[in-house]
Amino acid sequence: MIYENIKRDMNDALKNNDKFARMVLADMVASIEKGATAGKTRVEITDQMAENALIKYQKTVQEMIDTCPNTEAYATRLDEYKARMEIVKQYAPQIMNDPAEIEKLIIDICSNSGIEMIAKNKGQIMKTVMPILKQNRCDMKIAQGLIGKML
Repeated sequence: MIYENIKRDMNDALKNNDKFARMVLADMVASIEKGATAGKTRVEITDQMAENALIKYQKTVQEMIDTCPNTEAYATRLDEYKARMEIVKQYAPQIMNDPAEIEKLIIDICSNSGIEMIAKNKGQIMKTVMPILKQNRCDMKIAQGLIGKML
């Protein structure tokens, strides 16, 4: 199970005196556990729950990288964010973010569903395509932009 692997690796990092890796893994564990606590009740952590939390965490780290100024004053911080992302990528499921690949998938879904790619059908396209794109772990911002351009 993903959650147990991260906790084990976190303990190994502590034993190896790798404070940075331990800190990142502890953040990941905390984000997974946060999703398992609903109100006062705690639910069992599943792999799906852990994957969803890790995807969210990965997006947060990517946003930190994207918004960090690329100047000499912030070089150390940017390097830290990138190192954090390398650790996260070892555990988080990969998100499809290649626009060409996503566009091909959108076209395939529409043609298999018999939906014509025209602006008039945008609601039907979104209703049909979005759940499948989410299952395939596509970057939804890219997908929405592509659908807008394709119509």
